Amino acid sequence: MPSQSSSSSASSSTTFQKMKKRRWSREQLLKSLEILGPLVAPLPPDLPPSPPASRSNSPTAPAIKRKHESSLEHDVVKRSRTNGLPEKPSSHHHHHYHPPPPPPSQPLRSSNAVPSFNLRSEPSEDGEVREDTTAVTPRGPAPAVLSTTVPVRRPRRGRPTLASFDEMHDKYHNYGRKLKYSGDARFWSTYPATHKEYRPLASPPPPNSPYHKHGGLIARLELVDALVCFTYSLWSKDFSRKSCFRETWATIEAFLGWCKNKWIAELDTIGDREKALLGLIWMIEGFIHGRKFFFSAKTVIEPEMDRIWAKMKAEMAMLSSNAEKADGQPTPPMLPSPASIAPVNSANSTPINSSASGTPSVNTSSGISLANSPAPSRPAPPVSTALPQYMHCLLPQTAKGQTASYNMVEAAAKATATINPALAFNVKELSGGVMAAGYCMEFAQRTLTLPILARHYPTTFARMMSSSLTAHEEHEPDIEDEEGELFWPGQCVTGEGLGWVCLMGKAMIKEFGRDIGYLGLAGVVPKPAPGPITGDSSRHASVLR
Repeated sequence: MPSQSSSSSASSSTTFQKMKKRRWSREQLLKSLEILGPLVAPLPPDLPPSPPASRSNSPTAPAIKRKHESSLEHDVVKRSRTNGLPEKPSSHHHHHYHPPPPPPSQPLRSSNAVPSFNLRSEPSEDGEVREDTTAVTPRGPAPAVLSTTVPVRRPRRGRPTLASFDEMHDKYHNYGRKLKYSGDARFWSTYPATHKEYRPLASPPPPNSPYHKHGGLIARLELVDALVCFTYSLWSKDFSRKSCFRETWATIEAFLGWCKNKWIAELDTIGDREKALLGLIWMIEGFIHGRKFFFSAKTVIEPEMDRIWAKMKAEMAMLSSNAEKADGQPTPPMLPSPASIAPVNSANSTPINSSASGTPSVNTSSGISLANSPAPSRPAPPVSTALPQYMHCLLPQTAKGQTASYNMVEAAAKATATINPALAFNVKELSGGVMAAGYCMEFAQRTLTLPILARHYPTTFARMMSSSLTAHEEHEPDIEDEEGELFWPGQCVTGEGLGWVCLMGKAMIKEFGRDIGYLGLAGVVPKPAPGPITGDSSRHASVLR
């Protein structure tokens, strides 16, 4: 045995040395490569990931084994999913969508083959999840911008100084006035010449230009652009001082309603992309109401209500304590009835005849049965409804450590407090602001949501989804930046987020305007030199002018 093993190892080592020393000629190499057949171009690097590999015990097709010609048709139909490109765009990967490959020739298709967008119909392999084909809805390709648009991460600037905020306020207030005048003038010029509101432009745009073909749309776009500038101007003043100037916000109400009505009038003729700008207007109005009622509750109503409630709570405690003292006074003893103190055999007693002798006697068994009978249960004490049940715990307890009695609650409910007219007005404004904010946000979310932004404003959407900014960094982005990071506005109930709404709105306007040739401030109708104001020219004047 040792000799056989040594001889075999020697022969194998000799064979290995011969193969190692053997050299292949160029012709032999080319002839050997012909077995592999023609090589196709390599796959592009941006393909989606391949499907998950099946378990190791799943059967796999041999790599080089040839199949009979008759089985080729069945293999193509069954294994069509192994092509390099997916048949359906996946919503889980941010890649460019590639159309499915062209179907094979007609003889290679089976009569019961599924459509081109189908999932595979053969039974799932061991360890794989069966794909549901009962309710497959074909969807359009995902926006390619999700894989290509990445916002530029600008260096953090930090919170600007108060002077910088004031400069920003004046700058965008001036921008808003120019855009507002241009939007009004352009809108009036779109009326027919016979209309009473028609006013021609001094320098009309050239024919076939975007401003000529889309005059009405650009006029409305200038109005919503002006609204964003005005809002951003007022917000910068509030944000820099961590306050809310309600009187200043009142100056924007007239123009906001005018702008909103111009878009609502075209609601039946515009598409979802234009309706998103109407949702932006509703969102601006809702966030303005949210900021006003939050700061009103924080700075005015809450401190005043704390003072009033402390005073009322003390008065309620005093009234309930007085009621408990009145309940604790002893009542005068009642005189006993004659029947309760008379002896059994007295003249006032009624004799009971015995069935045997007829002599009067006392029925002792009846007396025992009456003594053993249970005493009647006491009725539950009444519960006062003068105050809500959850307020009973705010009252002091009784001397025995029990909850407030009926009379104590009734007495505490008589406590009153006096409020001045200013507080009553502020409370009324607060409740109205909460209702108005909810109303506006209800309409805003009908036409402006994240899915709508992803479909119609993909660049703006990508700038928010790939952002590293936080909710408290409204001061970081530059509103004129078209590539920087943004942030989806949070909840208006926090009192903040109005700056994010303006930044998002400006990005939407710029993205929308690029498709129709909108130039913003560079394309406004210039305002004429100041002159005598007539009633006709000031018909739609705003307090923001």
